Amino acid sequence: MGSNPVKVCTNFKNIACTQHPVILQIVTSIAPRFTMKSDFGLTMPEGKAPHFPQQPVARQNDDGSLELECFLDASPQPDIKWFYDNKEVKPDSRFQFKLDSKGNDSYSAILQIKDLADSDAGGYRCAIVNPHGKGNANFNLKLTGFSSPTFVEKPQISSRDDGQVMVMEFRAKSILKPTFVWHKGDEIVAQSDRVNIVLREEANQIYYAALEIKEPTKEKDAGQFICTAKNDSGKLTATFTVKFEVPQGAPTFTRKPQILQVTSDSGDPAIVFDIGYQADRNPEVMWINPKGKKMKESTRIRFLTSPDGPNNTFTAKLELKNYKAKDSGTYTCNIKNEAGEANVELTLNIEGPMDDGGDDGSEA
Repeated sequence: MGSNPVKVCTNFKNIACTQHPVILQIVTSIAPRFTMKSDFGLTMPEGKAPHFPQQPVARQNDDGSLELECFLDASPQPDIKWFYDNKEVKPDSRFQFKLDSKGNDSYSAILQIKDLADSDAGGYRCAIVNPHGKGNANFNLKLTGFSSPTFVEKPQISSRDDGQVMVMEFRAKSILKPTFVWHKGDEIVAQSDRVNIVLREEANQIYYAALEIKEPTKEKDAGQFICTAKNDSGKLTATFTVKFEVPQGAPTFTRKPQILQVTSDSGDPAIVFDIGYQADRNPEVMWINPKGKKMKESTRIRFLTSPDGPNNTFTAKLELKNYKAKDSGTYTCNIKNEAGEANVELTLNIEGPMDDGGDDGSEA
């Protein structure tokens, strides 16, 4: 017995994705300027010592980079160096310097930092000097969330093997070592024969995460899946909403299945599996026991099907009399017609000795 994903699983619908915000705090200050004078009868060239006419500023650009900018007046043009925690910053692929002339001996000095990480937090200093003096502008940079995982490929849902496998996947970049956890509702999704969890580290701190589900069905797999990628800086969530389009007239379940303890018509204790469904075109109901075998009626087992009312709604029941611990396990109700099929699983747990006894006639 296998479901037909081509009929039942015709539409996968995605996606919502969330990146958590970053927090950026910058404290700036200007150190007193110092001027240089000659006491040896030498003539100093005309000009003025560097000074900062206004507070330095910091801004984050749309591309995620950060710019620290100092506004200064000086003549002649000063030499400028940038320091991080009292160590000189050298230009490279992440750190770039700019010095723009604004006219009238005014300048703008900029330090641009790309690919920000939480480890870039700390004290920065812009040091300027010319023959007439020197000055310093200080930045205290606090970063939170800049090393959080980020999407490099947005979440998507696809299928392969002619619809037999549903794939939910995305790619994320994480500077710090991340963890990936999948949830469906409140439950953690675990690896199984039917579910494959894929996590692969690729180049440049990029990770590929995927959840593969074999023979997906509406009853088991419809709903919302969430993958949370988390590291010490923050987290990223990828949300997948899985919906199934059911062909017109195909079986669908109308209520939550139940397992009931009752007394049979013969007065024996019994377990009843109760299923409500709707279907057109003469549906067939089949029960599968925990061993995966088709069940048949016997002195202990009885099948019941009755109409519930209008709109082709029905109730299907499996009655199991004189139940024992050996009857524990997962039972499947399969309902099929020309338009499609639907399956629901019910798990029975009975305490007691696992006495196999004789053949109960439950298997075809």
